[in-house]
Amino acid sequence: MLTRRDFLKLTGAGLLAASASGLMPVSAQEAESAPLIYHGSSRHRYVNLSYDDCYLVKKLQDLEKLLDQYPEFKITLFPVGLALLNNEGKDPGIWKRFYDKGHEIGYHSWDHTNFGVLSPEAALEDYAKWLEALTQVLGATPTVRFGRPTYGSLAYSFDVVCRENGLVNTMWSTGWGGVTADVVKYTVPKARNGDIILLHIRTDDVNTSLGAYPWMRENGWRAVTLSQLYDDLLTEQHESAGCDVYNGPSLTRTCIE
Repeated sequence: MLTRRDFLKLTGAGLLAASASGLMPVSAQEAESAPLIYHGSSRHRYVNLSYDDCYLVKKLQDLEKLLDQYPEFKITLFPVGLALLNNEGKDPGIWKRFYDKGHEIGYHSWDHTNFGVLSPEAALEDYAKWLEALTQVLGATPTVRFGRPTYGSLAYSFDVVCRENGLVNTMWSTGWGGVTADVVKYTVPKARNGDIILLHIRTDDVNTSLGAYPWMRENGWRAVTLSQLYDDLLTEQHESAGCDVYNGPSLTRTCIE
C-alpha cells in the first residue's frame, strides 16, 4: 500500500522531473508546500465542524437556526463562489450573519472545479474570483486563512493558491456524511479530540447536526473554528521543546504527552 509519505516522495520526484524538463518556473521549483492539516491537537475536548459547498439556502438557514440554539458552538463554512452569490440573492445578509456570529469562511473554489485539471494561473484566478464574491456578500474583504480543495485533491495548483494567499490546506480526519440515524448512533459517538469533521450543506448532514449538537453538549464536547484548532496546535508545537511525534495521517508537526 502506498503511504502518504511515499506519496509525498513521489510527488517530489514528479516536481523534480518537471523542473528538469523546464516545465516549471524556478520560483515553483524552490517553494515549500503550504501548511497542510488533517487533525488538531489531541489535548482538547473539541472538534471542528466544517461544512462544504453550501448550495442549498434552505439547509443553510436551518443550520443557522440550529447554531442560534448553541451559541457556544462555532463552525467553518467552505462555500463555493457561486453559492455565495446565489444564496445572498435568496436571503440577503445570510453570510454576514454567520460571519458576525463568529463563524469562519474558507475557500472551496468558484464552481467546484477539480484543481487537478487547473493550471496554477487558472487556480489563482479562481481564488481571486471567489474572494471577490466573498467580499461582495460581506461588505468588506475578510481575512481568509483556510482552503479546502475540491474532491480532497492535493493538486499542485491548489498548493500554489494556498502558498500565494497564505492559506492552510485543510483536509479532514473523519466525516459525518451518510444516513442520518446511523451516523448519529454509530459515528458521532466515535469523535476524537481535535477531529476536523467533514460535512456538507445538504439534508442528511444538517439533519445529522440536529442530532449531533445535543449529544455533543451533553457529553462535554465543544465545536470550534479552524482558526482556534490550528492556533492551539501551533502553540502546542511551539511549546514542544523539539518533540516531533507523528499523529496519525496528519502531516503537521505535533507533540502529545
